[in-house]
Amino acid sequence: MYPQQPQPGPAEIKIRYKKSVSVMYIVFGSLLLAIALVALLNDMLSFWIILGPLLLAAGIVSLSAPFIRFEPTTATLTVHGPFGNKVRTYGAPKGERISFDGTTITRQTADGKTKKIRTGSGEPEEVQRLQQTLWSMQQQQQ
Repeated sequence: MYPQQPQPGPAEIKIRYKKSVSVMYIVFGSLLLAIALVALLNDMLSFWIILGPLLLAAGIVSLSAPFIRFEPTTATLTVHGPFGNKVRTYGAPKGERISFDGTTITRQTADGKTKKIRTGSGEPEEVQRLQQTLWSMQQQQQ
């Protein structure tokens, strides 16, 4: 008889930005860049010359960069910005507990307060997979 292999835990879950959010960044950034170029052609310096390319780049990068990353083994949820930079970390490293109550993903802080984690900018199918993973983790703990 072969020894039993340990069952692997759930893998890291990555939630990408919705396509509509990325497209909005790209369109708005392109529009601001065009306004800035028109202003430059008229010998005027415009703030949009910086903001336009910045939003355009954010839209392009957000097509592939993760919005939320969840590591089930450490119960850590990390929220990323449009450029892929880490913005916030929730979960066990901060003494919090992440849960799913059937409608929203929440975090319980060390002082007992419950706060909602916003997932509206994420792809709905991937957010649903995170919700199902959190739900199954809660059921295993009970």
